[in-house]
Amino acid sequence: MEISKLCLKNFRSFGNDGKTINLNKLSGFVGENSSGKTALIHGLVKLFGVTSHDRTLEKSDFHIPKQSTVESIKERELSIEARIDFPELADSSADEQSRTSIPPFFNQLVVRSTAEAPYLRVRLVGKWTADNTPEGEIEQKLFFITVAEGVSETDENFIPVTPHQRSAIQVLYVPAVREPSTQLRNASGTILWRILNNISWPDDIDETIKTKMGPVNELFNGINGVSQIRSVISDEWKKYHKDTRYQDAKLQFSSSTLASILRKIEVSFSPTHDLGEYSVDKLGDGLRSLFYLSLVSSLLEAEVKITGKSNASLTLLAVEEPENHISPHLLGRVMDNLKNISKKNNAQVVLTSHSASIIKRVDPENLAHLRIDQENYTTIVKKVALPDKKSEAYTYIKEAVRAYPEIYFSRLVILGEGDSEEIVIPRVLEVNNMYADDYGISIVPLGGRHVNHMWKLLNDLNIPHITLLDLDRERGGGGWSRIKYGIKQLILNGRNPDDLLKVWYDNGQREAMLTDADLEKFDDYPMNLDWLKSMNDFWMPRLKEEKYNVFFSSPMDLDFLMLETFPRAYKETVPRGPSIPDKSKKPEEYAKKINGGIIAALKNENATGYTYTSEQHELMVWYNTLFLGRSKPSTHIDALLKITDENLRTNMPEVFKNIVQRVKGILERNA
Repeated sequence: MEISKLCLKNFRSFGNDGKTINLNKLSGFVGENSSGKTALIHGLVKLFGVTSHDRTLEKSDFHIPKQSTVESIKERELSIEARIDFPELADSSADEQSRTSIPPFFNQLVVRSTAEAPYLRVRLVGKWTADNTPEGEIEQKLFFITVAEGVSETDENFIPVTPHQRSAIQVLYVPAVREPSTQLRNASGTILWRILNNISWPDDIDETIKTKMGPVNELFNGINGVSQIRSVISDEWKKYHKDTRYQDAKLQFSSSTLASILRKIEVSFSPTHDLGEYSVDKLGDGLRSLFYLSLVSSLLEAEVKITGKSNASLTLLAVEEPENHISPHLLGRVMDNLKNISKKNNAQVVLTSHSASIIKRVDPENLAHLRIDQENYTTIVKKVALPDKKSEAYTYIKEAVRAYPEIYFSRLVILGEGDSEEIVIPRVLEVNNMYADDYGISIVPLGGRHVNHMWKLLNDLNIPHITLLDLDRERGGGGWSRIKYGIKQLILNGRNPDDLLKVWYDNGQREAMLTDADLEKFDDYPMNLDWLKSMNDFWMPRLKEEKYNVFFSSPMDLDFLMLETFPRAYKETVPRGPSIPDKSKKPEEYAKKINGGIIAALKNENATGYTYTSEQHELMVWYNTLFLGRSKPSTHIDALLKITDENLRTNMPEVFKNIVQRVKGILERNA
């Protein structure tokens, strides 16, 4: 069994509209601080926490609307509901052990249609009422809801959950601030107690223990001073306590019953540098965290092996920031352990993290992004949207978000074509006193593909983004085709086509709207002066408007743009540049060299470079040497070392100046 949904309404940062969060066997949640990740986990704890204290609602659990004050509210209600599914019912290969979770809830299962597998609904209802005490009066009740989702409910559909039924699902919570001793007691006191409680102990075990422990106490009694201590304790106690009950106070050096022994069970570690034994408390924070996760996994496994069953139908491990106190090279082991726990029939894992190393090890399909809606201060939850599994884009985007998981934590994402943007853009930002790490900016390469899916992902997560594409004039798929692609993908991502496709004729006197057929004709537009003017002065400025944020490295790509802007610095990165014949002395050899450079740079055997100047033609020969004949990143790194901050800031290409201004504007609005 597994919890497949959690519905939170008026609980902490989850407002009156309520939010439904889908859960998997292993679910990851990311987002900025105070975005609702801890509240989500606490919702699970309030339903199925191990102790009554964990499950008790507090005044602070009730959501306060942004427009309200605490003093003005006299009554608040909240609800937390879990949907619990039973995949084993639909799995003909499931063993008998995996189906033992069903009987405690059999009478409460619901189904909406004959084709639907039955499931369980558990809802916690809480009501806070103001009274003469600071905390007010809180009522809470836990119910089974015995009608399917979407069906109207009556009082008869609310069936109280018994303590036995509730204890069949247990949430072990590991907070971000570690208290390993407490957490270890929770794990051992919950799972280990379940195991030990189901062992068939001999009926006379207590008497046997008492008999065996007698010599231990006698041994201590024979040591000088111990008997005096015992005598003093007993005599002093009798001065204050005259009742015949409990009148004998004895100093015990061992436990005399099974129950007392089990309560004191602890793990020790050896060998140590002093040849003694270490308790868990003496371990470092990192080792304690690692051991805790190991213990949970071990006990879940041992429970089935020893008792032949799991006495809890489901144990859900909720871990906040598993990366805390853990050395980076061990994070892989941590995630492997959590994944192994989640694969057990009777276990499930929920985690939150701020670590890219953790998140990249979670399947993007199992991730959700949380943020706060600034209009009403409530949590918004968005699943990571991936393309159709059958498409090539699915694999690309899935691997892209795994490779750059920092986008989930970003205040702004800058999408570029490839490695060059990852080198150049951070330096451009730095000379303008904006450091990517300090401002939460991620520069993510697109690899030249699937920009539309990255836009969709970032739009769904409501993460601001700027895109820098190569115009690739005279290259295949470049120029007008690149403009058309940008427009079409923006429309597919929800941008208003009326705004994108509106044009003017006759010096702005006549307005017209381009049709889909007109847009398809972009591929056929010529590259003469008039059409180039339309591209440079109308369409590119339109796409870089703030509602689109699509910029172009023109006329070719970022590499050529930087070479053209800082030719000396880039040419000095190679000891010997390309051999270009003298134009006046060897015109034929010069033309042949230039034409070869144009064809190689534009990646088209029929390219002539007619939209480029003669100076740009010569630079294409250098372009081939600097960027096609060697590593692009290394060329940029070497060249940027030769360009002073002042030179770069003053003479940077216009597109970078525009991007810098846009970045500043976005960061100021989202401060």
